[in-house]
Amino acid sequence: MSERKLKLWLEAGLIDEATLRRIADFEAERSRPLGLWAIIGIGALAIGLGIVSLVAANWEDIPGRLRLLMHMVLIAGLAFWLYRQPQRPGFLGLFLKDVLLFVWAVLGLTFFGHLGQVYQTSSPLWQPLAIWLVLFAPIMLALGRGWLVALLLMTGLVGTAIAYIGWYADQTSDPSALILALVTSIPVVVVPCAWAMLGRTGRDDFWKLIAQIALGVIAFGVTLKLLIATLAGPEIGEKGTALSLSLLHAFIWSICALAVLASDRSRYGKAIAAILAMGGVIGLIGHFVGSQSSLLGGLIFMAYWAGIGAMAVYAGWRGVFQVAVTLVALRLVILSFELASDLLTSGFGLIVAGLLVIGIAIGAYRFSKAFAPLRVASGGEGTA
Repeated sequence: MSERKLKLWLEAGLIDEATLRRIADFEAERSRPLGLWAIIGIGALAIGLGIVSLVAANWEDIPGRLRLLMHMVLIAGLAFWLYRQPQRPGFLGLFLKDVLLFVWAVLGLTFFGHLGQVYQTSSPLWQPLAIWLVLFAPIMLALGRGWLVALLLMTGLVGTAIAYIGWYADQTSDPSALILALVTSIPVVVVPCAWAMLGRTGRDDFWKLIAQIALGVIAFGVTLKLLIATLAGPEIGEKGTALSLSLLHAFIWSICALAVLASDRSRYGKAIAAILAMGGVIGLIGHFVGSQSSLLGGLIFMAYWAGIGAMAVYAGWRGVFQVAVTLVALRLVILSFELASDLLTSGFGLIVAGLLVIGIAIGAYRFSKAFAPLRVASGGEGTA
């Protein structure tokens, strides 16, 4: 907390002298020697770069099996340290162990590439990714506490799913809609699984992070599908397969929504359940009418994000609401140009287009400012 801001609060009458001193004393006790840690970090970075430089300079001279052994020893040593290291409160206890857990998992991931390089093996990308998830994900789920590990887990899951779909599409000209639906619904299945862990491990923030990242992946996927008016990903065969996939998505996502609702009847849980079900239903509607015209595609897109915005207001997610309003405004601008493609062919049209963009931007800003949920303190239901 900067002294300048405290003085501004004092001058504005928000706090008094006694409160200012208490805040200053409290922050002084909790302050961390950032300069010292920066110097230590620079020293650690220099040591790490030196080790990397030595290994890189002699990489070709080191036998492949010895390199693999060194890699395995490093992974095992870091795993042992993580196992023996107790969880400490405070900044270092929360973040340092999480960073080392992230490094350990990345070392495990790179080991498979190293193995393939030494033995000149080749396999579909999804196979080593899946093996890595099986071996490392349980430990990450058991020990993870922050966004770094949660993001790595979701990146691994999504990357494995994408790699598998690409490989599977190359194996057959008539892929199974059920297999495609199950693989592409992995982020959706993650949400109720993460939500079911709340209150069980003492790491609710971590499980909420996983669910939030998964929801972001889902929203991105549905948005991409609506924008291009086709199924996301590679060509999946006959139109019947596409329809079956959309139907299966709607079914699976609705089941996951019911699972979230069964475990959490709060506003937060209801909003998440509604967003999951809405994604499946909107995707199905988009399959039938999204590609019929620009107007219908744009209206479906805006309906989807308007629904997310409504759920954000209901649950108190200020940031999500503002993102939803921004995307609806941008899509409205694009739709306006799509409906009047000759608008930019003359000077008068450019003026009208500029005024239209400014008007939509101001309207979106005022709407967001007027209806956005109030900020809630950290840990409250309104945070997202």
